[in-house]
Amino acid sequence: MDNQFSSKGGEQNVGQGDHAIGKQVNNYGIPPEVFAEYAGKLAVTDSALASFFKILEEQQVPPGDLDAKLREIAANYKELLARVGGNQAAKQAIERGDYAKAEKLLDDVANQHSLAAAGAYADNARLQRIQLRYAKAAVYWQKAAALLPDDKKKERALYLHKAAFDLDRIAKYKEALPLYEQSLSLCRETGDKAGEGTTLNNISQIYDARGDYPTALKYLEQSLVIRQEIGDKEGEGVTLNNISQIYHDRGDYATALKYLEQSLHISQEIGDRAVEGTTLNNFGLIYQTRGDYGPALKYLEQSLVIHREVGNQTMEGTTLSNIGALHHAKGDYPTALSYLEQSFIISQEIGNKAGEGTTLNNISQIYDARGDYATALKYLEQNLVLFREIGAKREEAGTSWNIGLNYAEHGDLSKAEQYISRAVQLMEALAHPKLEECRKRLEAVRAKLKAR
Repeated sequence: MDNQFSSKGGEQNVGQGDHAIGKQVNNYGIPPEVFAEYAGKLAVTDSALASFFKILEEQQVPPGDLDAKLREIAANYKELLARVGGNQAAKQAIERGDYAKAEKLLDDVANQHSLAAAGAYADNARLQRIQLRYAKAAVYWQKAAALLPDDKKKERALYLHKAAFDLDRIAKYKEALPLYEQSLSLCRETGDKAGEGTTLNNISQIYDARGDYPTALKYLEQSLVIRQEIGDKEGEGVTLNNISQIYHDRGDYATALKYLEQSLHISQEIGDRAVEGTTLNNFGLIYQTRGDYGPALKYLEQSLVIHREVGNQTMEGTTLSNIGALHHAKGDYPTALSYLEQSFIISQEIGNKAGEGTTLNNISQIYDARGDYATALKYLEQNLVLFREIGAKREEAGTSWNIGLNYAEHGDLSKAEQYISRAVQLMEALAHPKLEECRKRLEAVRAKLKAR
């Protein structure tokens, strides 16, 4: 099963042949000899690679992500080819890059009988993953799960988990949570301890995104016990990292560092670069919060290198945003904006609403520091809509607070009171570490209003 680990700032019908190859080479600046090298390195045909480049173009993948995304697409492509080997027509359509035809052929199989249909729908989910269409992949995983008979509960749990994970990776938390919960119930029923540990971990991250830290911590502690019990070192490192983030959000940096150190040790011991990159990012955030910018930047830059290496675009965008915020704190606004703009583009391209919102907030703070309050407010209002849409209560609280401060600085105390009051209300529910500071500011605003 997939692992989801968190970090705070604050995963068609195409052309082929020489013409298609030439077009992609021109778009990405890839000369023919490098194209041939990629085909060999990925162990795919030239026509398959040409179709991959077409997907990258359609999804507007930035050149800096070229290598990582090609690896992701090639891995999903080869897995799917291995699965559909008996369906020669579908296999040939995939091999020549005619993904729309392949989807139709697999749907035809899905109209026959339940087991074959479930497998065909699962293969169509993989086909959508090849094309980076995660929301559509989730639909196919659910169709596959619904057709499995009662003696295939373990497989049903896996398909539901994959559907939830594909929605989770694009911040569709409301849709993802019930699917995770169904998967968890089936894992427990079938005695799948590895699946249970992973799903508990992933559910925790949805509650964490909502700012419900006690519930998130409860799920993480259950996950940690199971992963240690079955010797899942990779999963243990992920969960330790996520526990550290709960303590970070609560302002308990010493405890957060303790868990991060354990996570980093495990990820380096087993060579898990993805978790190592996330853990380094989170070290950077703690040092940044403490105002120790030198070590913070060192950790964040190490993290960025790893995320690009392993092709984790979500975390690449997050780390770019965090580096931007650090340069903002140092007063280097042009450099900060450069990193934030890179982060925003990535978040938009992969549909990461949470990352998009965090970056909008950080961009707004640059304009606020420059005295351009109208532009800052515009970004904050866009940001607030995004966080409300995905149910991210902690981020909604921070954005409401920032909007309230913006209005207070311009003398609009009525609107300032409205937004700061909402921020305080959310922070009370979250046991936010800055709650008392916000309460005092709210009292001051209300006192000024009363004195008018």
